[in-house]
Amino acid sequence: MKFQETSTLEQAVATGALILPGRTKPCEKLSGKYPALEEKNFVLRAFELLAKTRPMKNPLVLDVGTGAAKIPIRFVHQLSPANLVALDISHAMLKKARENIQAKRLTRKIFLVCADAERLPFRSGTFDLVCSHSLLRRLSDPLHYLEEIVRVTRKGCRFLIRDLRRPPLNLLDWYVRLFGMGLDGYRKKIFRESLLSGLNNRELKQLIRGVKGASCRASGFFITHIGLEGIRTKADLDPRREQRSPDKNTGGVELTLSGRLA
Repeated sequence: MKFQETSTLEQAVATGALILPGRTKPCEKLSGKYPALEEKNFVLRAFELLAKTRPMKNPLVLDVGTGAAKIPIRFVHQLSPANLVALDISHAMLKKARENIQAKRLTRKIFLVCADAERLPFRSGTFDLVCSHSLLRRLSDPLHYLEEIVRVTRKGCRFLIRDLRRPPLNLLDWYVRLFGMGLDGYRKKIFRESLLSGLNNRELKQLIRGVKGASCRASGFFITHIGLEGIRTKADLDPRREQRSPDKNTGGVELTLSGRLA
């Protein structure tokens, strides 16, 4: 079985998702390579958004929910002058991230922080770009998470968020069979649960309406992922959030990068 050409795919994703770039492949090859392809597309899009901001010699980028730091590593390879802060709440994942960063000899370019995505331990307006992948569906308070991302983004700078799109229930089994091809039974079960915990288009747009201090729009990639892109439009948000600084409860971050993390 093969996907048809992208013109047909474009009609199939009328919900607003982007089509898969390049030539289409058999499903077996697509499902095996798709996660890496999607991550690559995410980094390329983040790079495009950063380029829309006024040129900067050493941009400071935050990756929220970094996991094993695959996205920061890809980003530094794409834009070597960038400095990346990779944040995750899991010590186990950060240990794996450190191993990956050391293997690529990027310890001077990527800085690891253990903290809660819903309480970011950074001063307001710190980052030139904030990105987050595969985290939205896992949070108890996604709106507060979005507010925190807006808060730590510099005015006039952008943020990018993407996660799994919840498919219609009548297509769920098809999604699992196609995009979970090659996974064992347990991993297919996890993938199915992840799809069910994702947002659909309507829920995402409703969430976006609650975001203040930024201009946001829903975005997507192929038929599997959904997310939002935005730009911080206001320098002054809620003073109670604007005054937040690193403390012991949020990881006690004490970094100095271009004088903008403290």
